[in-house]
Amino acid sequence: MDVIIRNMRISDVPKITKYDLIMLGETLGDDLIKKHIENSDLMKYFVMETKEEKHFIGQVSLWIDEDKAQINNLYIVKDFQGKKFGHKFMDFIIGYFESIKIKEVTLEVRKLNQIAINLYQSYGFKAIVNRNNYYPDGENALLMYLRIGSD
Repeated sequence: MDVIIRNMRISDVPKITKYDLIMLGETLGDDLIKKHIENSDLMKYFVMETKEEKHFIGQVSLWIDEDKAQINNLYIVKDFQGKKFGHKFMDFIIGYFESIKIKEVTLEVRKLNQIAINLYQSYGFKAIVNRNNYYPDGENALLMYLRIGSD
């Protein structure tokens, strides 16, 4: 299946907030996401969709600050999970970071989400801190870290 990864558009926002609630149980909301898309130099949003039918596969938001970045809210919707789309997204994200000279990347992941942890570890992320009761439901998070490049 051919996919495209593109910048999120304002017209995507209602779909994103809908899937944020389904996949994450929370959302930043339409207004804040729209504001980030239109005005933020720190936030970058990407959407993955099927090339022909334009079916929504997933999204990621990135926080970028000079040569550091954080991966936020990366997910693949349930109908497309288990088909290596997470790897396609990560390949894109790491390539994007390299193109803009990012040197350090962090992310938080639910400690019980072993599939996501395995994905991140396959790209060289290391778990560095356990954050107890991090999520609203009381689940712990792992803070993971990746150094890109050698300097």
